Order: sequence, then C-alpha cells, then structure tokens
Amino acid sequence: MVRLPPSQHPAAHALYLDHDTYFPLIAAVLGGEQDGVILADREKNPSQVYVEHAFGFAQVFGRPVPEFERALQHYLLIDRTFSSTKVRLYTPHCPSFLQASEYDGLRSWRQHFELDTIHTGTTALAKEPPVKGLALVYADATHVNLIEDNFGVVGRFWRTSNDFARYSNAVLAFVAGQPAALCYAAAVAGGRAEIDVLTLPAYRQLGLAKAVVHSFNQRCLAQNVLPLWDCFTNNTPSVALCRSIGFIPLGDPYPFFTISR
Repeated sequence: MVRLPPSQHPAAHALYLDHDTYFPLIAAVLGGEQDGVILADREKNPSQVYVEHAFGFAQVFGRPVPEFERALQHYLLIDRTFSSTKVRLYTPHCPSFLQASEYDGLRSWRQHFELDTIHTGTTALAKEPPVKGLALVYADATHVNLIEDNFGVVGRFWRTSNDFARYSNAVLAFVAGQPAALCYAAAVAGGRAEIDVLTLPAYRQLGLAKAVVHSFNQRCLAQNVLPLWDCFTNNTPSVALCRSIGFIPLGDPYPFFTISR
C-alpha cells in the first residue's frame, strides 16, 4: 500500500469516475479541492484505491487486490493510524475483510439520494413562510464569521474560509434577525453537491430545515450543480425531509462503517 503523490491523483480520479457510486467528499479529495489521503495498491496505474477525507469520510474503490486489502485492514482496524478521530467509511462495495461478523458492531446503513430535477416543481414550498420573521439569505464572505460562531462548520470540510464562502453555496435562515438554520455543500465536485443542514436547537420543529434546503437547491440548480443527500436509514426525520423536498433514492441502502481511532 502506497500513498499516491499528487502527480498520480488524476489516474485515481479517473478510476473513481468509472465507479458506479459517487460521493462529492471523495471526489473533492481526488480532484485536489479538499484535503485528504489517497492510498493505492501501486503508484502508477492503481487497481484499487482508498481515499480518506481530512474529516474522516472515506471510500474504497477499484478492482480488489488481496495484498492491498490486507494492508488496509491493518491500517484501519489494527494500527488505526488515521489522523481523524474516526473514519466514516462508505462501502457500497464492501471490502472482503469488513464482511467478517466480528465487525458487525461497526456497521450501520445509509441511503444515497439525489434531487429529482424533473419533478421538483411539484415540491415547491408554500407561499407563506413557515415561521414569522423568516428571511433566507445566500451567504457570502460577509457571513463567514457569523456562520462559524453559530454553527462551527466553516473549517470542517473546506480548507479555508474563502473556499467555504466561494464554493459551499451556503444559505442562511434568519428568524427576527437571528441566525437559525444553515444549509451548505460539504463538498462540490463533478457538478454535484453534498448537502449538510443544521438547525439551532431553539428553532427546531418550525419547518426551517425544509425552507433552507429548498433555497439551497435553487442556488445550486442555477449553477447546474445537482444536490445530493446521504443519511442513515434509521434517521427518519432526515429521510422524510429529503423526500418531501424532492430527493429520490439512488440504489439500495448501503453499509457504512464507523471506525474510531
């Protein structure tokens, strides 16, 4: 198992584009837009690749190579030398070593969704705002400090505050002038955006998440960017929310492993 130098990232990226599942957080590392680690079975023309975003989201793809998978098993489950506090591993195609019953406790299930752009008109919001005093704002550089102070997400995925301001397509919900909810892209790659949405505790159960995600979707679509949604299958509110706005499932639920250091 080798760490790929930047000169070899395009080959790994090309291999990922042939893969039948796509996560913008992974593609952003492969494309050099966000930070992370890229490991492969060999430096040139890799057959199997492991990508780990700096925040911990990761994925394995390519043709299985037994020697590489043994090294990856050691890295993830024995040495646990990854830099983040935990690895959050997408496994629509699950490595053989993780299929052992001893790792069942690390496994949960998630569902990938994309916005149904053909029928989104039928999921438009009501004309009346869900709460009095609601204002939805397309965030820019002037809002970055306020977003960080209230939601603490500016540096979670993006390298710099400037990157967050320029590329995250963030939408802020204010209620009576106070920040209440946020929807932004954790990553944008290949014309697709990975949604993250947060509502402050005092403003939950008011319909703000739906309003702010809907506005985020409109902002993305105006730039020909397709919003994606991914959540745990047992997160009933998240599944209901995304479906109510017009997201449709991409394939079946897939296994997802959370591995703490």
